Amino acid sequence: MAGAENQSGRPKSGRGTETIRQRLDALEGKLATAHGRRPPPEEREGRGKAMGQALRLATEMVAGVAVGGFIGWALDRLFGTAPFLMVAFLFLGAAAGIMNVVRTAKAMQGEPMPGQHLRNATDDDED
Repeated sequence: MAGAENQSGRPKSGRGTETIRQRLDALEGKLATAHGRRPPPEEREGRGKAMGQALRLATEMVAGVAVGGFIGWALDRLFGTAPFLMVAFLFLGAAAGIMNVVRTAKAMQGEPMPGQHLRNATDDDED
């Protein structure tokens, strides 16, 4: 049994220190290349912010139409005037949705909203 402590009896599987070191060096090179192609964090953040704003605008438009349609449907059921009020409130909901989208888009751009100078004047009078 002399020398039994030095050998495990398992066949060599290419897991020697030198082989592992070469594989790690190759992996580090691939990682460095991948990190070089990755966009900077500011650009990724800007994309996410733009996507969030686009989804917000789309949601506001859909919500206006859906709420208008629901109110019209409910009033039609209540008064028995089907489909007149639903159609009318669908158009009103679409108009409200468009107004909300325009208002939100202007606020996102940093432009003053219509009538903003009047709001600021009333804020100054309260002081």
